[in-house]
Amino acid sequence: MDEQLKKLIDDVCCYPDPSPERQKALNRLLMLIQQLPGIYKSGHQDYLEALNQTWEWMSRKICEFEVRSPSDSVRVASRREGVSPSFQQSLVTWINGYLKWRIKDLYIADSNYIISLDRLTRNDEGDETTLLNILPDRQSESISLDLLDIKIAQIQEVERQCLGQRIWQYIEQDQEGKLKASHPRKNPECHCHLLTMRLLLKQPPHKIADIARELNISNQTLYSHWKKNCLPLLKDIGMNFGSD
Repeated sequence: MDEQLKKLIDDVCCYPDPSPERQKALNRLLMLIQQLPGIYKSGHQDYLEALNQTWEWMSRKICEFEVRSPSDSVRVASRREGVSPSFQQSLVTWINGYLKWRIKDLYIADSNYIISLDRLTRNDEGDETTLLNILPDRQSESISLDLLDIKIAQIQEVERQCLGQRIWQYIEQDQEGKLKASHPRKNPECHCHLLTMRLLLKQPPHKIADIARELNISNQTLYSHWKKNCLPLLKDIGMNFGSD
């Protein structure tokens, strides 16, 4: 495996960036690396976003990768025993080093989300009230931070479902053609409407690699368009609905 990885990396780095030859070599390398054991996993709902950011970073930086043992003691032991550090393990450790920071960013973003208890909502009877008023009695001995978090999460989930249904309909119809109009210059069929339907609204979602293969476009080009153009466009749509 070490020799196969070295050869694929050499193939990538011998071509200019950008070039079709480099992209083809990079696709072969990514397919192999994604199958390696030891790639860090996380239960965060946006883990795939962090993972895709990592593959994007790795694609840019792969020619800078150098094999390093984890510590001086390991390096000394390896030399004494006549055993070189595993190229595969070093590569996985290098990738995980970046991936873990991207996952950490996700949790930091989550912790910065604050909901106001003075925000207006509707109670079970349909009357308008504040979030604070529909929480358990603050004087009750049973009130706790956990109960508060659970109640707020329940309210948020209802609001997301109602908002999501409206956005879903808007995306499916795309009457103004905003989503279909956004696509890579050389790949008009790879527009944001198609990607949104297949990556977000399909259950289970389709894989980027499968869509890229079907549309004859590189994984990196497809993902870059999705991240830089489609996601901001969807964010604007969501913000506009949220302000109604």
